[in-house]
Parts: sequence; structure tokens; C-alpha cells
Amino acid sequence: MRIRPFSAFSYIRNNFFRSLVLILMMSFITVCFIGGMYVDNPIEMFRLSNKESDRYILIDTRGSSNTAVDEYRALQEELLTSLSDEYEILYVNTRYWKFTSIMSFDCNQEGFIFKSVEDFEKFKKATHLVPEEVVLKDREVVVSRQLANNAGMKLGETINPNSTVVVASIMDTPGIYGYGVVDTSTGAMLIIKKDGVCDAALQKEMRAMAQEMVRKYPHVEAHTASMSMEEIEQEMFFMKYIFIAVIVIVGVVLLVTINAAFTAAYDKRKHEFAIYKALGFTGGQIFRKVASEVLVMNFLAMVLGAILNAGVILALNQWLWAEGQRFWRISPMAIWGTLAAEVAVITTIILLNWRKVRKCEVTEE
Repeated sequence: MRIRPFSAFSYIRNNFFRSLVLILMMSFITVCFIGGMYVDNPIEMFRLSNKESDRYILIDTRGSSNTAVDEYRALQEELLTSLSDEYEILYVNTRYWKFTSIMSFDCNQEGFIFKSVEDFEKFKKATHLVPEEVVLKDREVVVSRQLANNAGMKLGETINPNSTVVVASIMDTPGIYGYGVVDTSTGAMLIIKKDGVCDAALQKEMRAMAQEMVRKYPHVEAHTASMSMEEIEQEMFFMKYIFIAVIVIVGVVLLVTINAAFTAAYDKRKHEFAIYKALGFTGGQIFRKVASEVLVMNFLAMVLGAILNAGVILALNQWLWAEGQRFWRISPMAIWGTLAAEVAVITTIILLNWRKVRKCEVTEE
């Protein structure tokens, strides 16, 4: 391929090693992508664990005040008399399974402990959240592979040293899931639909029912999986501020560093620019040349950064899976954050180079 002398590629070809250093430096901007994936991961764990949304309604008291207890009993009586025959009430205990996020802080994911094997089978048939082949006895639980790896639970062992409840089955399902059977008193209600048809119509109906219960009984908690996820998103919104801080720090550091490298390269090109002006090239043409060089090198840097990021993510996934962690999907937040850092850093560098080009005179030595 023939390269025009005034093109961006001519500079990269004629100054290969210097251009390579600049490309490597600009590729570091994509570290924001890893940062975004890392910051978004704890929320992503909850998204995975609540992806099968609105197949049930969990009802419990909001606190332990007399008002909350009275409202819970009133709602229970109302449901027993007015709930459609298509639905069924199961009485459960809520179990919060603890897992450690990729950022090394503990989180809790909701699960259910059923009073009887029959109730567990009804839940399994109605929601399809547990494989059909999973069968539990009293004082047994089924957990997801990810939860088992994260919490160090082994098949056939108790869920912790102080418990007599045994891990009877492990599901190969992404996310933190855990359900069990323990014949004891219960503290919450679970509404399921008997026919086991889990479609958009059911999700809409379940959500509307839960919202109406909360409106009528404000001291009672009634939520579906998607409603729980909305609360989690609000509570963990601070993670986005952490990511913004990462972008700002990385952007400022790399802007100073990369601009210093471009300044050093520019100082070696003053005579080149002066010759261009002497030959009749305008400042705008010289600026477009410099800008095109920066953009071409930045494009190559983004490609290199994408390859490096893919390698890092694959390596981390292999290493972290044993601990029940994983980057499950590309985070939109990581993409937008990286693009924002790219635009901010590269645009500033181009504008700073424009200032240098404008000051360049034919008489410079």
C-alpha cells in the first residue's frame, strides 16, 4: 500500500517505535473498562440471582412493631378469603445466604426455607427455579454452584459447622440461589400461581398485586424479585460514584502523562512543521495531520486495549471461579465510562497540539 507523505500513517511508519510507545500509553485508558467491570460486578451478582423475576410474591412484616404485626395478620386474613383459586399461599422462613463480592465485602441474597417437602415441590413446579430432578428431605438444602463455591459449602456436608442442615444438591445455575426444607415454625408468606406458567402476564400481575398490598398495608413488606432488584440498585448506586472517581483519576493521570509524551515528540518536529508552512500548508492542514495521527494511534490503542482487557478478564474468570466469582457479561457502564475517558483525554490532547501548531512559525529553529 502506498502511503502519502502527509498522511497520518507516514508519521507512524517513519517513527515506528516512538508511535508504539504512544499507542501503548494511550491503551492504558482502557483500564477504565476493567474498573467498570469490577465496580459493576457486585450489582451484576444480584441481577443474575433475580433474573427469573416476579414468579412469586414474598410477604413479611416491616419491622416488629405491633402495628406491623396487626397489618400482617389483617393481610393474611384478607388473602385467605379473597385470593383467587389460581394462587396458593406457602408459609416459609426467609434465609439470607451470605456471599463475598468481588470487591471483598459481604452481601446477602434472599432464599426460602419451606416447612415441608410438599411445599418445596409446589414452589419448584410453580416457579421452575429449581431443576425437576432435585428432591429434598427435611433439613436439606439445594444451593447454586456459585453459592457453594463462594461460601465453601460441600455436597453432603452441613451448610456451616454450627448447623445440622445438609447440602443435598448443587445446581449448575449462575447466581446465588439457595432453598431448603426445615420442619419448623414459619414467619413469612409466599404467593405462587399453581399452573406454573411464568410469562410476562404473570409478572405484570404479580407486581401489581404486590404494589397494591404495600399501598394498603404500609407496615408490611410485599415484593417480587424485580422489586427487590430495584431496591438493591438504589442501595448500591454509590458504586457508580466510585467508578466516576476511577475515571477521573485515571483520566487526569494519563492526560498529563500522554500529553508530556506528545509534547516531547512535538519538540522534535518543530522543523518539520515549519517546513510544511514554508511549502504553503496552512495551520488547519497541519492541525488535521496532527489530529489524524492522534486519532489513528488512539484507534490502534483501543484495539490493543480491547485485546489486553479480554485476556485479563478471561484469566480472572478462570482464577475467580473457584471462589464463586466471575465477570458474567460486558458491563454497559464499563463501556460508557471507557468511552468518556477516551473522549476527554484524546480531545484535550488534540486541542493542546492545536495550540502548539498555531504557535509554530517558519522561522522556528
